Amino acid sequence: MDISMVLLHLLSTQITNADADISSAKELTPEEMTALFALSQRHDLAHIVRHALSNLGLLGSDEISKKFKQQAVQAFYRYAQMDHAYGQVCGVLEEQKIPFIPLKGAVLRDYYPEPWMRTSCDIDILVKEEDLDKAIAALREQLQYTAGYKSDHDVAMNSPNGVRLEMHYDTIRGRFTVNNCRDVLARIWEDAVPKEPGAYHYRMSDAMFYFYHITHMAKHFRNGGCGVRPFLDLWIMNNRMDFDRQKRYALLEEGGLLKFAIAAEHLSEVWLSGGEANALSRQMEDFILDGGVYGTVRNSMAVDQIRMGSKLKYACSKIFLPYDVLKYDYPILQKKPWLTPLYEVKRWKRLISADNGKYAMAYLKTNAKISSTESVSTAEMLKQLGM
Repeated sequence: MDISMVLLHLLSTQITNADADISSAKELTPEEMTALFALSQRHDLAHIVRHALSNLGLLGSDEISKKFKQQAVQAFYRYAQMDHAYGQVCGVLEEQKIPFIPLKGAVLRDYYPEPWMRTSCDIDILVKEEDLDKAIAALREQLQYTAGYKSDHDVAMNSPNGVRLEMHYDTIRGRFTVNNCRDVLARIWEDAVPKEPGAYHYRMSDAMFYFYHITHMAKHFRNGGCGVRPFLDLWIMNNRMDFDRQKRYALLEEGGLLKFAIAAEHLSEVWLSGGEANALSRQMEDFILDGGVYGTVRNSMAVDQIRMGSKLKYACSKIFLPYDVLKYDYPILQKKPWLTPLYEVKRWKRLISADNGKYAMAYLKTNAKISSTESVSTAEMLKQLGM
């Protein structure tokens, strides 16, 4: 039985509230139920699948049913914990009169059938770079958040009870820019409006929010896979939100992401609304379902081999990182580029350490195993997607 299709049918019943063909789920063997749990967990969707199975009366007291229940409890607890932390953070930023824009799941969960269905591993909030230090100081003082180092686009913070907050001052990591997306995202504050008069909580325009979502999908897709969840988000944005398609597509065209967006929209309809698959959607489906939430190393390598031109050039690029890439791993280089050779050596030492040495060797072996047919197939897919 195709467990992937069972997963997608079950998700469809919960996200779209429409009837789907779930006869296959009723015929699952214990081994297939275990495989379904593993696949749904890889995509951080076990809590939704558990809800669907429970509604169908397909869960009992066996071990795999207990695992599904555990994932659902954890997802709801994570949502409740993050929702409370999110409210506190927004309150502090409002009090300090710091303009901010919530990103990703903090916005989308309100459009899901139940907000706990849209899980997140952290809270993402955007502030202007000139307000970043003030925002961090306020959260440290009033909520006892701790802060990590400043990367090229955010500062990772943690609440006393472990909720992770990514305080963004830019919308995307420099090393992961896709096509012309950075030029469009640079205007994110221009058409943002207060949630209500006098508020410091701002909302992006629908077109910009959609563009931002597609940019992050494309970034993860190009680097090995983006998981199923962004396609659930995409279906929600196209079926539960008011929008102007012309405005959305104008931004996507400007950012060089329109082909990818149209293909992703089509796949979301295939998965959730019974749309008709084509060759491209089937290839994307295999690439995504194989990858899990953040993709696989193998998928990432297949893409990178295409960009570099050969396996040898790709392997060398991982040994000798160019400054434009290394500076994002070691932010100090952005102010002191003359230290690049020193940090190149520092990175080598890290790669051959006891903890990382086996991983590095496995990485290179995987690189060697990727066939030319696999690379050519991936290249053709990316070409059709405009990437």
